[in-house]
Amino acid sequence: MHKDQLTFNNMITYGIADLILSIGDPAFFDKLTYLLKSAASFDDYAILIYHPDKSPTVLSSSFPNEILDVWDRYLEGAYLLSPFYDYSINQKKEGFVTLDEIVPDDFYQSAFYEDYFRQSKLIDETCFCVQGKDNNVYLLSLGRTKSLSKFSHRVLFQLRELYPIFSSAVKKHDQTQHLPERSSNFQIKEYIAQFGMDVLTPREHDVTLLLIRGYSSKAAARLLDISYETERVHRKNIYNKLEVNSQQALLAKIFDEIVNLKPNL
Repeated sequence: MHKDQLTFNNMITYGIADLILSIGDPAFFDKLTYLLKSAASFDDYAILIYHPDKSPTVLSSSFPNEILDVWDRYLEGAYLLSPFYDYSINQKKEGFVTLDEIVPDDFYQSAFYEDYFRQSKLIDETCFCVQGKDNNVYLLSLGRTKSLSKFSHRVLFQLRELYPIFSSAVKKHDQTQHLPERSSNFQIKEYIAQFGMDVLTPREHDVTLLLIRGYSSKAAARLLDISYETERVHRKNIYNKLEVNSQQALLAKIFDEIVNLKPNL
């Protein structure tokens, strides 16, 4: 075995051992982050707990001060449109996934990507999703900015290989935790789900919900079993009725109102 590979394997082995010993300890997620840094290079990371009915809990993050406003807006409600939230909460899946694997086909041209991913300077993101007790989902997101290249197939393979250990340790640690009460996200979820229903037709509303998540006209038409031309007419009517001229303006209209909603405990 090559010396560099032996050194790498030793680092991973000791990192796993240290992680196991820290289960139930406040330093658990610090040890987990150190283990992942031994396996891959990344610029930013965030460890969150999602819940279907509660606001997210941030356990740890490394976002620099200059993008904290983007991070704050994300936590105020934009997370509900995140592909990782959809994957882990709406679809109730767990595993190690990359952003490329789960996004809608037009996501990288969407307003959500422009407002929350591009502004955070991320060019690539991967995420460990682990289902915990009481409908909690642990997410550990690893991001790369332009200072690094996108995650290579080799690095992704190494991270994927760690998932069973990562998942088992997080599940075991979760059994020892008693999370504080979190605010309900019911108002925000309802607001997004019903946005525009007072002026839009039911089908226009269906198109709106796909539009704000980054689906292209062709993909939305396919999902709704309508023609591409019909979807484009719906999209034009949506903009006219909601008095916006772009997807970005539509998203801004939604989230400008969300920040004024009072959370329920």
